[in-house]
Amino acid sequence: MDSTDLVPFRDLFLLVYPVTTTLKPFLAKGGHSAEDVDAVHAAWVKSCLLQVTLWSHAYVKEGDF
Repeated sequence: MDSTDLVPFRDLFLLVYPVTTTLKPFLAKGGHSAEDVDAVHAAWVKSCLLQVTLWSHAYVKEGDF
């Protein structure tokens, strides 16, 4: 199987969108208010962005962004 030698950080960072988008309908099914769903979803997005940033920092070489 062929694979790439490097996944640019800008491409990795974009994967946060599909991961976080799939959670919102799941949260809405719980019977919580729209405000609560939006607040938890926003916290989830922030958490995912922060984790990708922190975990990737050590692997991003100068000029790879």
